[in-house]
Amino acid sequence: MPLRHGNFGSGTFRKTFLSYTAILLIPIIVFSTLNVQRNIQEERQQLHDKHTSDANRIAAVVDNKVNELKNMGNLLSSESWVKKMMQNTNVYDNEFDLIRMLEIRKNFENSVSSLNILSFGMIMFPEKKQTFSSWGAFAEDDFFSGIAVFDNDIRQMIQNTTLEQQYFKIMPPVTVKLWGNNKRVIPIFQSLEVVNHPRGVLVLFIDSAYFTDYMHRFGGIESKEILITTHGEPIYRQTRGVAVEGGEDRQSYEFVVPSKESDLEYKISYINTSVIGINNLFSSLLAILISVAIGTLMAFLLAKISYRPLGALLSKLSASIRYDDVKDSTTFDSEYNYIEKSFDRLIHENEKLQRSMQDYEKAAKSNLFQRLLKGYFTDDQQINGLEKFGIGYNDEMYYCTLLISFHAIRDISNYDSLRKIEMMTIVIVEKVMSRYGFDYELFEVTNADKALILSSESIFGQEGIMEQVAVSITAELEQTCGFHPYVLSGTVEEGLVGISKSYYAANENLQYILFSRDRLPISQEEAVQSIVDYYYPTDWEVQLINNLKIGNLDTSMQILHEISTENGKRNLSKASMNNLVSLLMETMLRVLYELNLDIGIYSKQFANRVKGEDIGEMWSYVYELGTLICERNRYSNTSLTIEAGSQLLQYVNENYTSADISLKQLAEIFQMSVSKASKIFKEVSGINFYDYLCRLRMEMAKELLRERKCGINDIARRVGYENVYSFKRAFARYEGIKPDEYMDSAM
Repeated sequence: MPLRHGNFGSGTFRKTFLSYTAILLIPIIVFSTLNVQRNIQEERQQLHDKHTSDANRIAAVVDNKVNELKNMGNLLSSESWVKKMMQNTNVYDNEFDLIRMLEIRKNFENSVSSLNILSFGMIMFPEKKQTFSSWGAFAEDDFFSGIAVFDNDIRQMIQNTTLEQQYFKIMPPVTVKLWGNNKRVIPIFQSLEVVNHPRGVLVLFIDSAYFTDYMHRFGGIESKEILITTHGEPIYRQTRGVAVEGGEDRQSYEFVVPSKESDLEYKISYINTSVIGINNLFSSLLAILISVAIGTLMAFLLAKISYRPLGALLSKLSASIRYDDVKDSTTFDSEYNYIEKSFDRLIHENEKLQRSMQDYEKAAKSNLFQRLLKGYFTDDQQINGLEKFGIGYNDEMYYCTLLISFHAIRDISNYDSLRKIEMMTIVIVEKVMSRYGFDYELFEVTNADKALILSSESIFGQEGIMEQVAVSITAELEQTCGFHPYVLSGTVEEGLVGISKSYYAANENLQYILFSRDRLPISQEEAVQSIVDYYYPTDWEVQLINNLKIGNLDTSMQILHEISTENGKRNLSKASMNNLVSLLMETMLRVLYELNLDIGIYSKQFANRVKGEDIGEMWSYVYELGTLICERNRYSNTSLTIEAGSQLLQYVNENYTSADISLKQLAEIFQMSVSKASKIFKEVSGINFYDYLCRLRMEMAKELLRERKCGINDIARRVGYENVYSFKRAFARYEGIKPDEYMDSAM
């Protein structure tokens, strides 16, 4: 602070300040000296803790990537096409036509590429002597002799390893000649079956160069050496030269961290850079300097308190002035000059704060728009989020989404050129929207470059207006920037969920264009066959699963209703609609499985409806099961209650054909009251005991009636009714028709 100018008051202030300084400095210096040694110890401990945390972080970085590799194997093991390829039969060969194989290879390639560290991967079928990779299916000898060529010993090791059950095994690095180019890779084996001799083994090869780059980006920046081993054999070593004061290497120490996800072991060494020996003198000097600073500050505070209010005000204002501003001043600063500079600084900082708030609001709005594209199933909290940022969207308005992609630009390294294109895009979009009179929002998206949401309170888009808008933006961008962008328009839809529908319609067209670009032309019939015609976006599926798990019945039913409505507009074939409902049922069963509920009865009941080939019945059952899951999640069960309920449910599933089964019998067997047994059973199953029992019996009765191998009297006894009258009455109440009528309709 510029005390030499005398701007903080008269000589009285300076004398008071010097007196307080002399009184405070002596005890502060003594206290600082006593704490020097303790500070040295704390510094050493902090350095050790820092290195410990860094070593654990490095291990966690690699473990996370190992866990991703595991998850890939787990996902592949559940894929139906993998299970079918593992079968030692040709029954499923007709399912793997050219289009299906291209789709499987593309998905497999995407899975391998998404991990960012893999050179390539393959699935080996030891019994069939075949391999599958993103390049296709090959005989084992052809693959290892023409595509991925290993030394004989390494090839023999790979073949021997695939014959044994390997949960997750990482091998030391080996050299492979891949398509004629030598690469250093780390093999990873994961059996796709939990058996001693698996029929399918996932073999992934970590590219050493990719892994090195990954470790340089996410590994330690202070470590001297990182060594990763498996069963004592090194698979990766990273050595970094660490600059040390004095030019000499100091003693280093090592952390050994075992992997939590595999057999890997991480050894990370650091140089001990803690202050020792001669640096104690430096610590003492530093402590004295700190003491002087603290004493001076305390003296200044005491002097300020005892000085007049004007002096206190000027001192506070002067604290906001930068020293460089004072040093560069050509004249002595007056009190008013200090006040002016203080306010200038506050105004400048306020402007910076305002810019930061604007950036935050922009990012938050972009995030909300991204959520609208994925499917915005509204509730009060989400509506408030839209209103908070001034987005006046509601379910009564109409929307259309346009995607603008710059994938046609071949050279993406010229940042200035890309920046110019983005700025011109903003200008051109504003110009075109003004011409057509549309309200819009422009923002960035991940799968394209820009997205536009057009909104209106009345229906729009008739007579090909949206196609004209897309053509106008394309033409002006091409004329201004010299390249042909992809501008795709979605459909015009009503309601907030319609934004997502329009987005996916545009995105389907964009992805088809990008897929077809730089590939051989294919016929229109082949293109149509390769496209899934039903509407079930992944983002909608994720939201459906999340809402089912938390028991949000209203939103879950809204998602199902939107899926049903949208697919109804598409005039799907019976087979496509059957596939769609089956996928929805798979989603429901997955949620039930994750909630630790028995899925057997629900799978069986749905299978019966599939046999009936009534799409309406299948949809009704999906709605019913979704309601059951949500209602089930509203109960807050203890682990003991869930265990007891599972036992009750299992007993009923195994004995429902017995005529003696009842709530009283269950209560006696499991030693609880009838009311408690009834309550626990409903919490676990979602419906009361007698409705559940009747459902099981009726489903079995319908199977027997369709088989027509026995009479109605015999069927009544076999499903647990003492007399045929009770059976007929229950059947009519459950199905709405009599048993003999059902038998005739099933012919």
